[in-house]
Amino acid sequence: MNLQPTAEELRALRRAAGISQSKAASLVHLSNGTRWYEYESGKRNIDKARFELFLIKTGQHPTVKTS
Repeated sequence: MNLQPTAEELRALRRAAGISQSKAASLVHLSNGTRWYEYESGKRNIDKARFELFLIKTGQHPTVKTS
């Protein structure tokens, strides 16, 4: 899996998880949804560790499964 998603890929993953931008931001310990919006608009790239945390917490990581 690519740990540097495009803005479109990140948006699709969030939508697949069925959560809002604010909830996504909260899951990865961002103080508000503004930064997440910047990720999805392509203004800023999500860092690899934060993206991996998002995948794990939403159950979308290809190798880490949570119960």
